[in-house]
Amino acid sequence: MTSPVEVVDAYFASVAAADPQAVAALFAADAVLQNAAGTLTGADAIRRMYENGLAPGAMKPNPGRLVVDGENVAVEIDLIANGNSVALADFFTVRDGKIARLAIYSLTPTDGRLFDKVGVDPDAA
Repeated sequence: MTSPVEVVDAYFASVAAADPQAVAALFAADAVLQNAAGTLTGADAIRRMYENGLAPGAMKPNPGRLVVDGENVAVEIDLIANGNSVALADFFTVRDGKIARLAIYSLTPTDGRLFDKVGVDPDAA
């Protein structure tokens, strides 16, 4: 089984590589992702969000030290998004080698606006 740390490391590597398919493959089929724009449920909705928001060179996450408690991993991130610095905190729950839950918190109201466009499922009504 893949450890939670390995899954989280793979997540950040896939985001940095602008590979939405690789990011989506890390999520469980019934995963939940919460961000400032709302809640996405299911790997397909999460994949569409990343397809909508990831472009080559657009997102460069710089995660800090991972804080691990069993299947839970917390980390503060300095994210360069389209040339702007964004402060975030991610809280992962990893079960059986897949992300079951990811809560992404914006550390400032301004940074939260990033999710208005890239943090949504473009196919949602």
